[in-house]
Amino acid sequence: MRYDAASSGRRFKSWSALGTDADAAATRRDRVSFVARDMIRNAPLAKRAQMVVRANVVGDGIIPSLAGSKQGQAAFLDVVRRHLDTTAIDYRGRLNLYGLQGLVMNTVFESGEALIIRRRSSRRDLALPFQIEVLEPDYLATWRDGFTATGNLIHDGIEYDERESAPIAYHLYKHHPGTQRPFHRSAHFDVERVLASQVIHVYRQDRPGQMRGISWLAPVAMHLGDMFEYQDAQIMKQKVSALLAVMTSSDEEPLTAPDGSLVNPVIPSTLSPGAVIETGYGKTATVVQPPRVDGYGEFTSVVCRAIAAGLGITYESLTGDLSETNYSSARMGRMEMDRNVSSWQWGMMIPQFCDGLARWMREAWSMSPLPALPISSRIEWTPPARIIVDPAKEIPAMRDMVRAGFKTRSMVVRELGYDPEAVEAEHARDARVASDLGLSFETAVGGAMQPKSMENSDEQG
Repeated sequence: MRYDAASSGRRFKSWSALGTDADAAATRRDRVSFVARDMIRNAPLAKRAQMVVRANVVGDGIIPSLAGSKQGQAAFLDVVRRHLDTTAIDYRGRLNLYGLQGLVMNTVFESGEALIIRRRSSRRDLALPFQIEVLEPDYLATWRDGFTATGNLIHDGIEYDERESAPIAYHLYKHHPGTQRPFHRSAHFDVERVLASQVIHVYRQDRPGQMRGISWLAPVAMHLGDMFEYQDAQIMKQKVSALLAVMTSSDEEPLTAPDGSLVNPVIPSTLSPGAVIETGYGKTATVVQPPRVDGYGEFTSVVCRAIAAGLGITYESLTGDLSETNYSSARMGRMEMDRNVSSWQWGMMIPQFCDGLARWMREAWSMSPLPALPISSRIEWTPPARIIVDPAKEIPAMRDMVRAGFKTRSMVVRELGYDPEAVEAEHARDARVASDLGLSFETAVGGAMQPKSMENSDEQG
């Protein structure tokens, strides 16, 4: 059968139809990431897109909890509070776990991938004897290609075994190769081999066999660049249109200098708003009509919708423009975006970064004096709460699904961004406090809390 898409005529000559694998197609991924970073630094839409993706995927943090066993939960929560909820987890001492999650998501968005390194530590003030450091993919010594003495393949600074099934080591610069610090200028030659067990490599895999990521701005970079230049030109056009000035000429006798030459006023090379300019004797002034700015809103709206579609987010979240949005359209758009966000959480951040961190936590736990975690227990992760567009409608719908058996309470609690076991523990604690104080509240789990004092008084009555 004949497919037009397989032709190589004039209409398809702009498409680069190559049979390369995913990584060969992105051989200049570093250039793409450099362009993406510059856009995020200077183009408002690019920065806004990064903020939207980070806020929805990570938000206030993907929270860990211990499930599968009641034993060890108190010790686990204590470690979370002392090690993960503080800057103790950060090798640089700046961010807690949730800030590092956001940093990873920012790096993956702009550079396509992020490297997280485990740094073992003997500091006694740490709850667990390790810290983590987030690195940009620039740290990969990509010039290292070929085979090692043992027959392992090195490609793009990543070393694979003879089957090339999974990385066994990463060849990393000790310092960023683009640093401007004088004492780090030898970064291009200072490379260390780090075992893959000490590295978490986070990226979105779009094709089978893909071993590295590409900036998420790659499909929309041209649109963003053109949009930025177009907005710049329109701003300049608006400035020019505001420079309305009056130019006058005179029919009186011209002034002459002592040498007999005519004296004319100096005409400025630039205009200023409201200026009155004398053009001099015998000169004619032509008033130029200020340029009009037409079609700006329609054009930017179309381009912004294309950018939002390429990134997998909604036009409203990218631009903040809700002028043409009602409840139904906002909800439908949000539902589609939520599916993308969920896939980035459960298909990338949680299985790659969070589960990798959980593995490191268990290994470090076994080397610490803390009581051993039960074998049956597992570390689970709860993503941030999904935005509820209309609580008055959505919360009763969640309650009805639980009552009908379509969902469990734990599933709904997790969707809201909370740990079910932590919520239950708080319910029990609040019930005890209310009972001791003689208070009465309505809850979703047990109806009305009846304090003991009230129950006793009713019985006596």
